[in-house]
Amino acid sequence: MFKFIKSLWWFISKHWYHYFSIVLVGLVLPVLNLVPAGIVKILIDAVEKENQITIPFLIYWVILPYLGTMLAIYVVATTKRVLQNRLKIKLYYALQVRYMENILVQDATFFERFQSGDLLTRALGDVKSVNFSGGNRLLNIFLEFMTVIITLVAMILIDPVLAILCFIPLSFIFVANLLLKRKVKRNWQLVREKSSLMGNVILESITNVRTIRAFSKEEENYEKNLKYSQDTYDVEKANLKINVIFQPMFQSIVAVATVIAYGLGAYFCYLEKINVAELAQFVLYLNLFQAPLTNIGNMINNFYQSLISAERINEIYDSKSMVVDKHNEELDKIQTIEFKGFSFRYDGDHEDILKNIDLKIEEGQTLGIVGKTGSGKSTLVRQLVRQLPIEEGKIFINGEEIEDFNQQNVRKHIGYVPQEHVLFSRSVLKNVLLGDSNATEEEVNEAVMMADFEKDIAELSNGYDTIVGEYGVTLSGGQKQRLAIARAFLKNADVLVLDDSLSAVDGKTESNIIHSLKKYRGNRTNIIVAHRLSAVMNANLIIVLDQGEIVERGTHEELMALKGWYYEQFLAQQMEEGDENE
Repeated sequence: MFKFIKSLWWFISKHWYHYFSIVLVGLVLPVLNLVPAGIVKILIDAVEKENQITIPFLIYWVILPYLGTMLAIYVVATTKRVLQNRLKIKLYYALQVRYMENILVQDATFFERFQSGDLLTRALGDVKSVNFSGGNRLLNIFLEFMTVIITLVAMILIDPVLAILCFIPLSFIFVANLLLKRKVKRNWQLVREKSSLMGNVILESITNVRTIRAFSKEEENYEKNLKYSQDTYDVEKANLKINVIFQPMFQSIVAVATVIAYGLGAYFCYLEKINVAELAQFVLYLNLFQAPLTNIGNMINNFYQSLISAERINEIYDSKSMVVDKHNEELDKIQTIEFKGFSFRYDGDHEDILKNIDLKIEEGQTLGIVGKTGSGKSTLVRQLVRQLPIEEGKIFINGEEIEDFNQQNVRKHIGYVPQEHVLFSRSVLKNVLLGDSNATEEEVNEAVMMADFEKDIAELSNGYDTIVGEYGVTLSGGQKQRLAIARAFLKNADVLVLDDSLSAVDGKTESNIIHSLKKYRGNRTNIIVAHRLSAVMNANLIIVLDQGEIVERGTHEELMALKGWYYEQFLAQQMEEGDENE
């Protein structure tokens, strides 16, 4: 429990007064619950004495006190519930915000460790579990425990021996919790792990449903989903068995305590150690005593689930981005970009993906990057948007190390169109406006025109208001690319990076986009990664990567004169285009 409190201390310390007010109100309840038993004792004492039961007596000593107590219990219980619900809402919001804030600042290595389905399961199931315990269950366990203490003290004041003898069997509830703690905790851990695995499989199935259908893998995918669902069902079933064992066991222990109370209580009445009124009061206190103990047992069992969920969420909270800023300087404009002896390898790899890259890009230049598949082209340009941790002193912007600048500020000055075009299930207009949410209609139209996408707008069912669907499912591959390029054009950043972003467009469309680059971004820096060499022919500098090294560099004419890889590839592509045109 202390481990759970420690994991939420960032919230508890900030909202301590909310917790304190709930505890203060909650402690009034067990005291008020003692009052009806006292009224019963007064009534029984009056029955044993002659001429005590009168109308004024019943009104002033029984009816009014009882009704007043019930009203007070209702007001206090309602107040407590309202305060707890408010706290729970605040905690849920804080957990979700902190969760998303941590995810949004992570680098690419984080998303290699955690899959989307797993992150989604943690965001929904685990956050909800932690929220319930942090806002309700934790406080209720404490308040139920205090109810036990207050009620036990009241029972001891009637007869200490009888109270202790009744408490002994009830204490086995705590013993049972300790004995089953490890098993229950491990089982809850399995439940959360299996739920995450199932979440991953379901998300993959939904995301790739068209591919599954295209390859007629519906039956195979169904069996895969069924297997993971069955695994989750099995661990949930095992957990349910434990709960089924807990509840009857607690009720049996409570029954034993009740038998002791009636049997020994009657015997103590016979010995005149207590009277009938005190025995009735004691039994009513015992009834108040039993419910909290049973609740504590059940809540502790369920609390283990929240403890496991807290550990899973803390994995996200404690994950720190490997991409860090050294000095957090602001960047006004990107004028030069330089790689000096830059090498890079992905975490877990044994060889460098990029080796000794020496490259300088001046403002206003267009750089073309070409090479074989897997030569490191995308890895190279990804360094500019700081998605991956790098060695210090190897990449420079305006003569200063890239790590000296605030990474968010650097990204603002770079328009990046990755290979996989991420589109949101919104309208075409809203997807374009991600480049600049404050752009005017004229600026949006210009960006769409530059990306050679305006002719597609006219063909879409609702024009700019057409919903593109999840991941742009309603658009073709070329339309997705041009929409992503329009978004980057709208950003109008100092540096534009097109990472193989023209692969799905035809030659004429490619030519139109390259023309727009020259016309509208002639004084800005452009980096084009491409397999089709026609996309980089007019670049100021072209580099050829092979196994992570720059093996050729120069203009189109210079590379053709070298008659190396670039020359051979260009001729091969020209012949292919000639064959297609015949």
